[in-house]
Amino acid sequence: MGKAAWVADRAVQIGALLFAAIYFVSGLLYLCLSYWDVTAQDFWRLYYVCLNYPWLESTLFKVNNHSVILPTLIWLANLRFFHGSHQVLFIIGLTLLLISTALLLLPVWRDRAIDLTGKCLATLALSFGSFWMGRAMITTSGGFNIMTSLVVLGAAVAFLLLPKLARSYSPDWRTTSLIVLAGLLASFSFGTGLALWPTLLFLGWYLRVPWRSLAILLVAAAFVVVFYRLLPPPDRNLVFRADAKSPGLFSITALQHLCTLVGGPVFYSVAALQETRVSPGLIRSSGWLLWGGAAGLVLAAVVAFPRLRRRDLKGNSIEFIGLALISLNLCALMLIVAGRVLHFQKLPFEIAAPRYLFWSSLFWTGILLVTIHHASRRPWLRWPCILVVFGFPLLAWQAQRDEGFRGRYARFLADESAISLINGVTDPARLLAPHQEDVDQLLPTLRARRLDMFADGLQDWIGQPVAQLFGGREKRGPFRGRAALQRLKGGRDQDSAVKVSGQLVAEGRPPHHMVIVNPAGTVVGVACSSGSNRFLNRLLYGGRMPNGRLAGYIKNYNTDTRYSLRAAGPDGVSTERIAIAPLAR
Repeated sequence: MGKAAWVADRAVQIGALLFAAIYFVSGLLYLCLSYWDVTAQDFWRLYYVCLNYPWLESTLFKVNNHSVILPTLIWLANLRFFHGSHQVLFIIGLTLLLISTALLLLPVWRDRAIDLTGKCLATLALSFGSFWMGRAMITTSGGFNIMTSLVVLGAAVAFLLLPKLARSYSPDWRTTSLIVLAGLLASFSFGTGLALWPTLLFLGWYLRVPWRSLAILLVAAAFVVVFYRLLPPPDRNLVFRADAKSPGLFSITALQHLCTLVGGPVFYSVAALQETRVSPGLIRSSGWLLWGGAAGLVLAAVVAFPRLRRRDLKGNSIEFIGLALISLNLCALMLIVAGRVLHFQKLPFEIAAPRYLFWSSLFWTGILLVTIHHASRRPWLRWPCILVVFGFPLLAWQAQRDEGFRGRYARFLADESAISLINGVTDPARLLAPHQEDVDQLLPTLRARRLDMFADGLQDWIGQPVAQLFGGREKRGPFRGRAALQRLKGGRDQDSAVKVSGQLVAEGRPPHHMVIVNPAGTVVGVACSSGSNRFLNRLLYGGRMPNGRLAGYIKNYNTDTRYSLRAAGPDGVSTERIAIAPLAR
């Protein structure tokens, strides 16, 4: 190797590891600043089942055709011992994400056929695939991240063990049992975990695993499918639900849906670069979804079929992990197409929903890994491969920043929604679930058991004299800003309740909680504020994140009463107060 080539290699290695570290660190920071810290979305229904049915029944109960037996055990324990803390769920989900990514990296660094440059590039590809914020719809939710990361964890364990079966001529019962357990872990953590079984059979064929071991895996897969079929509820437990008017699973429409799912990362990355707002109209008209996905499927076929014919794949290699990720996530996306065929008919734009990017991003990661393998054996492919591996994360970087911003802002809105519920007010502009009835049926239970947003007891302040809070302690110090009353727009409380909004003025982090006080000194509501570290705000969000934005509610508003705002915390209630401007006449 000449000196120029040596210098170029070192530059590529340093650049790849640096870029991988940037994605890893920025992804961690965005996730820690954006994770859901209150119950939201499907968890209103999941928690209702957990809190109103015996533990065994709630564990076996399927939601949206997904069996989540193992994750349900985790949040049952969380509800029992940690008051439904979403911080606990986030830490568990993030830990599972880190472990599964590390397990996928193991074969990469054990592959002796790949030089250091290839390993650094593969590290970049996996860091990008795992910590890209395009997947934030899943990874910022502790509960959803637990489900999906358990699937990837089970798959990663199975991928590490499967090559051992290829080296034995008789069934290795211990290894086979561990692989089956990994398959059960994936299958009963989330519905797409079922995709692991065809993936294992496919890879086993590649690796020339003895037919007896493959037969055991096939029997285990059949058992899982039958058991899945028997799980309640009986009227919604089919993975494939279609009628005579639905397109066939092997129709052109189904293929278009599959291409669209695969092309999701390309579409969202290009839209972010062009600063284009994603809308149903753009989803219908954009060619990046369909043709980007079609290109991905063609690339997957090109790298997979030659090995399928020769059956000479080596385990514990970059190529093996790449093909495993391609197969797993392609099967997962096919399951989504099959299981959501009627849903996509009614709501065509849902085919590009961000929640599916969790799987499609790993599909593209697999393609990058296989590309790195081929480039290591074909010198003429080396620099094109380097450009491609660097190009994908560069293309997706703007989406990384945009989704990080959206995630943080969504958390602010979720905190405001939680404050409305603590005050006993329904604000249609701040819903935490798609349907208000999901919130209504669970909310009394959360309040009575002091779970989730009610665990800190903020609701106990309402109706108390402010002088009795925190043992009568008062805190001196600056507390400045502006606040005003706003009418609610719709909802059952619009005639009796109002919202308090405004902006605090703070040099550092503003007080997180405040009390709304009437002239008699009685607390009539609580409020919260958003806080943003100045350095992180500039680094991660370009200074766009608000600092000190406040929101609160008064359930029983009196037009003749003037209200004020006081900061509240463990040190006491602030002596200074902010007068709240009344409603405009």
